[in-house]
Amino acid sequence: MSLSTAFTRQRGITLLETMIAVMVLAIGLLGVAGLQTTNLKNSQSAHQRTMAVMLSSSMAERIRANAALAATGVYALSKTCSVLSNAGSIQNVERSQWIAELKLALGSATTSCGEVLYDGNTRTYTIIVSWDDSRALGGLSEMTLRQQVRI
Repeated sequence: MSLSTAFTRQRGITLLETMIAVMVLAIGLLGVAGLQTTNLKNSQSAHQRTMAVMLSSSMAERIRANAALAATGVYALSKTCSVLSNAGSIQNVERSQWIAELKLALGSATTSCGEVLYDGNTRTYTIIVSWDDSRALGGLSEMTLRQQVRI
């Protein structure tokens, strides 16, 4: 039997070859699905970090817009994880809206919190935004962003 007749006898593929090809394809697809899941989690984390930066800047601009009154420390706010009443002064309205924006952007969980500290000696506000970032790869259960504003 010559070599050319051996090649002509083989027609199609065997069941074993088909099963191996399907298994390799399945493992590849599972790897792609795992990468996509990780990508979605990290994209959500990046979005939350971006929103935290924007929200801390929002409070900084509110403080700067009313610098004369802010110098008295009226924008100071202890760590708050629930929406405030917006009754009373403009500062109460602004702090209440800020906390509501935090809850909307970072999730309404009890871990989405805002805090504004004031140091009268240096006339510096420290704006602190914290949220739960544990879903991200290597994320913390309490992620914190700080921004300082000097008036």
